[in-house]
Amino acid sequence: MSNKVFFDSGEGYRKQKAWAVPILLLVFFFMGQVLSMVPPIEMGFFTEEEIETYPTILYMLIAGFGAPLLILALWLRFGEKRVLASIGMLRSSAAKLFACGLGLGAGMASVSVLGIGLAGGYEIETTQDFAAVSYLPILLLALGFIVQSGVEEILFRGWMLSRLTERYSLWVGVLGNSTLFMLMHLDIAGEEAFHLGDFAIFVTMTMAFSIFLSFLVIRQQSIWGACAWHAAWNWSFITWFGLPTTGIVLDITPLWVDLIMTDNAPNWLTGGSAGPENSVITTIVLVLSCVLLARIIFHNRA
Repeated sequence: MSNKVFFDSGEGYRKQKAWAVPILLLVFFFMGQVLSMVPPIEMGFFTEEEIETYPTILYMLIAGFGAPLLILALWLRFGEKRVLASIGMLRSSAAKLFACGLGLGAGMASVSVLGIGLAGGYEIETTQDFAAVSYLPILLLALGFIVQSGVEEILFRGWMLSRLTERYSLWVGVLGNSTLFMLMHLDIAGEEAFHLGDFAIFVTMTMAFSIFLSFLVIRQQSIWGACAWHAAWNWSFITWFGLPTTGIVLDITPLWVDLIMTDNAPNWLTGGSAGPENSVITTIVLVLSCVLLARIIFHNRA
């Protein structure tokens, strides 16, 4: 089995030491966040409390995540001397893969919400008034989540997965990027992180989330499908159903139905303050998807 995820045509590039890969990813991410977020806060354009409110969140999603991508691009050019194809940013079939990723991500998010609702975890908060829906925020949030989710995928499933794989093996790449991704998202578990059962669901869900996207990248030999899937997944929970995504709650009228957690519904079912991502139903959807993709990938490689 080849120790490359993406078969780029770059020559004379530099391989990364395995121990340096997670450290560099953290540097890319946090340096970009600091450079993009600290100056406007210090200059009084918005406060830390306003970061996860609309419309300030658009700046965080676009600039806060766009800056780490710029740093990664500079590192590729001058540090590794590689091309963008080496992290899966290939032009071939990009539009088709992106469109398919959007549909798959929104579809799987909807299946998760429907499953939780049928199990009694959600109920309709208010009768939907389609005339009250403001489409501009929904469209702008789509753009924001495309940038935010795309950058995360390029960093973890594009750069980190490929660099660990070429040094060791495919499974080291998959499990290595998934573990760091899970650790960096511990804060979205909210108050549920203090309860062992809910925390176990969060860890399992986040690992399954990352492994599924790693498998999707490996299957497609491109990063674009994963970028779109992740964006549609985040965007759908908030703008379609009025539910939290990665712990973020926005006060906007959703596109289809405004849902709320049923009184006394357990956190393991609804996901609690973290949203449907931290539900056992969503975890099952992701684990089954991992198994299906793994069967396809490793059957073809056998």
